[in-house]
Amino acid sequence: MELWLKIIFFLMLLLNITACEDADSGHLSGYTHGDFIYLSHPQSEKIDQIMVKKGDLVKKNQKLVEMESFAADNSLRIAEKNLQAESALLLNMQSGERVEELNVVQSQLARARSAANLAKSQLARNLHLYKTGVISAVEWERMWDDSAQKNAQVTELISLLEAKKLPARTAQLQNQASRVDSARLERDKAQWNYQQNIIVAPEDARVYDIIYHPGERPTAGRPIITLLPPENVKVRFYIPQLKLGLFQPGMQVSVRCDGCQPVSATINYISPQAEYTPPVIYSTKRREKLLFMAEAAIAREQASFIKIGQPVRVEIAAGE
Repeated sequence: MELWLKIIFFLMLLLNITACEDADSGHLSGYTHGDFIYLSHPQSEKIDQIMVKKGDLVKKNQKLVEMESFAADNSLRIAEKNLQAESALLLNMQSGERVEELNVVQSQLARARSAANLAKSQLARNLHLYKTGVISAVEWERMWDDSAQKNAQVTELISLLEAKKLPARTAQLQNQASRVDSARLERDKAQWNYQQNIIVAPEDARVYDIIYHPGERPTAGRPIITLLPPENVKVRFYIPQLKLGLFQPGMQVSVRCDGCQPVSATINYISPQAEYTPPVIYSTKRREKLLFMAEAAIAREQASFIKIGQPVRVEIAAGE
């Protein structure tokens, strides 16, 4: 019994010493983390070509993935043809009839004027015959009506010619203008869909992972390629309640890991809510129950020294 009491006392003493050493140490435990950029395609299309390899450094707007473009290209062509047709119809309505059609009406008007002049001349010559009784009143009325009809036809063709020179009515023009705007929006949408067939890098980054490969057809919206910009490499560590007042956003910290040189980071976030001790893989000695998760961004020029998922030790940088 005395032996067991001695063993228990020794273990309790060892745990207390370990806890004191960890509480008094100048570093906090954590791990490296990355805020990844997941690039996908809005449609379920087949991948035609992957233009980069895993681990490559890419520049902003660099082409990364090319998708099969038959459907998008066909839709764009249809939309462009529809826009051209609607625009041509609007232009035609704004400009009136074509020159060839106006020429036909002008020819009809010239022929009607000639007929009207002939009827007028005949009426003038037959006026003396009518007065002397050579022709009857019925014949005179017939000649008078014929001349009046030919004059009316001239007036009708003049009005028709002027009407054909005018554009369409305002309501018709507004309706057609709306159809042109709608066709243009459809063309813009088809053009945007076509442009999405080439997936480009939104910013300078490293290709972290390639999830799908040429020939595969991922579901719409599923990530195809994953990027990790240098400024998105971060460290997550845990601050015990007793040391929470020592850390503030914007503070510089030093990050150390096994087999790598120290790098500097800037705290950009401290959780407003306490949580319990994280899994043992992140801290094998810590005894505190209430911790606050903090996040620090690695300096851009030093981000390449850090690998995602590494256990690290974080301490306040000198001068803070």
